[in-house]
Amino acid sequence: MATSGLISIPLIFSAVVLQHKAWTPPNGLLTTPRRDYSAGFVEKTLFRSLTFITTGQKAIGWLVGGAEIAGILAKSLSSWRYPSGILKHLVPSRDYSKLGELDPWFFVGVGLVIAGAALRLFCFRTLGRMFSFEVFIQKDHKLVTSGPYSVVRHPSYSGGLLIYAGFLIWQIGPSSVTRQSEILNYWGGKALLYACIMWMATTVLGGVHRMYKEDDLLRKEFGDQWTQWASHTTKLFIPWVY
Repeated sequence: MATSGLISIPLIFSAVVLQHKAWTPPNGLLTTPRRDYSAGFVEKTLFRSLTFITTGQKAIGWLVGGAEIAGILAKSLSSWRYPSGILKHLVPSRDYSKLGELDPWFFVGVGLVIAGAALRLFCFRTLGRMFSFEVFIQKDHKLVTSGPYSVVRHPSYSGGLLIYAGFLIWQIGPSSVTRQSEILNYWGGKALLYACIMWMATTVLGGVHRMYKEDDLLRKEFGDQWTQWASHTTKLFIPWVY
């Protein structure tokens, strides 16, 4: 058995489970806003509520992580009939010696996914009932400036960016199921990769737009309290940078 590959399974599983939790609304979908903001069609359908986006991201996480775990298990049991069949479909070239190998790409990528998910979960806990995937002011809303919100104004977006970066680094690494399957050698695989990158870039840009909307709403609601906080916490979601 490939011991290093088996060791990677709990790390992959942890990353997938944590990213699932990180993309799941901690308080469900809120439907009774106190103060909303004027939004266009694109914002209403894509950026205002993150449900559509996060559902896709959770699915991608489970698909990629599940395929890699299945491949590693099949590799470890390759002498058996059914596992060898799984490997034949996942790695057509049958050169699966590196699948699940613990290389720097794996550690950095999976580590960033776990760190990003943990940061988002920390934000959920810090904001409590006030954390929502919808943009509006709730009844008895309070401005939270402690914990991760003392470093940047929108740390949950920081966590999301780390998850994105982690998945990309992990899957472009030589031991990933994406590289080992040789799917990127085909135009369909390349198109899928470019589509994923465009998806991530679009959601990041949309997220930046959304952060400004959130700032505007909070500034109108809390006035000087928000201004004082923003004067000390000057960056949106990347410490010392932006």
